[in-house]
Amino acid sequence: DFLLLWLKVDHFPDLTKDKKRFPDFDEAVASDLRASLEMTLEHLAWNDKADFRKLLLADEFYLNGRLAQVYEEPMDAKAPFQLVKMDGGKRSGILTHPYILASFSYLDSTSPIHRGVLIARNLLGRSLNPPPEAFTPLAADLHPKLTTRQRVALQTKPSACSTCHNMINPLGFSLEEFDATGDVRDKDNGAPIDATGGYLSRSGQQVKFTGARELANFLASSEEVHAAFVEKLFQNIVKQPIRAYGPQTIAELQASFKANEFNIRRQMIETAVVSALARRETPATTTPTPPTKGVSSA
Repeated sequence: DFLLLWLKVDHFPDLTKDKKRFPDFDEAVASDLRASLEMTLEHLAWNDKADFRKLLLADEFYLNGRLAQVYEEPMDAKAPFQLVKMDGGKRSGILTHPYILASFSYLDSTSPIHRGVLIARNLLGRSLNPPPEAFTPLAADLHPKLTTRQRVALQTKPSACSTCHNMINPLGFSLEEFDATGDVRDKDNGAPIDATGGYLSRSGQQVKFTGARELANFLASSEEVHAAFVEKLFQNIVKQPIRAYGPQTIAELQASFKANEFNIRRQMIETAVVSALARRETPATTTPTPPTKGVSSA
């Protein structure tokens, strides 16, 4: 449940897609994709190593025969769910699972903004301001010769947008190799895909990457991602903000996460122990007011 919350798909997003563009994507496929995601998460989080980094680097997902037909994998149409290395290893981690990619897309096109916001907020732990005004994506037919990347860059070019979109857009652009259903593609609107992206870290380091695999390698090794995961896991388990348990708590848990080779199950135990033993920071107590003369203090 926590991992679904972490990925912002805990409320079953609507996966309806344009029937003309994606005729094979129906309710049954959407349901199977959800089952695939949950089985994949369970496999990665509850195996012996339970390595958090594998969530971002694994290239095998659970598929059944129906999904294999849609995503063109060599399986029997009636095959049950089984681990499959999709698209010859082009995918990397849970961000490239078709359910996640389809969830953060529009009816008929990708959404680098939604995908970028997911990475920035939930994985990197960055705070983003709400849009300064109501946001409506530019319709493709208004700029029929532009790719999705070009339309997004055009709409978010104003200075009022650039503060956040200079971070959001390059993260989302790195997943443009996958269409609105999460299928691999090499062209958008007839033009070759440009999946170059980047990120300016909190420390001021500019990181550049191209495509999902390079993005995943960066995220899996990022201390910002590790810290954000530790903090979100703590809040989910304890139901309290981690800073309420002292300024040293997050650093201690980050250190144990690394020492335990990023084992998610061990981190859950460490979180429970630290929250039970740590003294919560509480407001200073006030001196009780003495009872009024003649009134019993009983």
